[in-house]
Amino acid sequence: MKIITLNTNGIRAAARKGFFDWLNKENPDVVCIQETKAQFEQL
Repeated sequence: MKIITLNTNGIRAAARKGFFDWLNKENPDVVCIQETKAQFEQL
């Protein structure tokens, strides 16, 4: 089982830097993301 946990310090900025491409490549079973600094509608 692969678990990824990270502090993004802003999910929108992380997305612009390729976070979701990296996450898909890593193919984790569980993802824990802290400090998203976004509303649910923005995800």
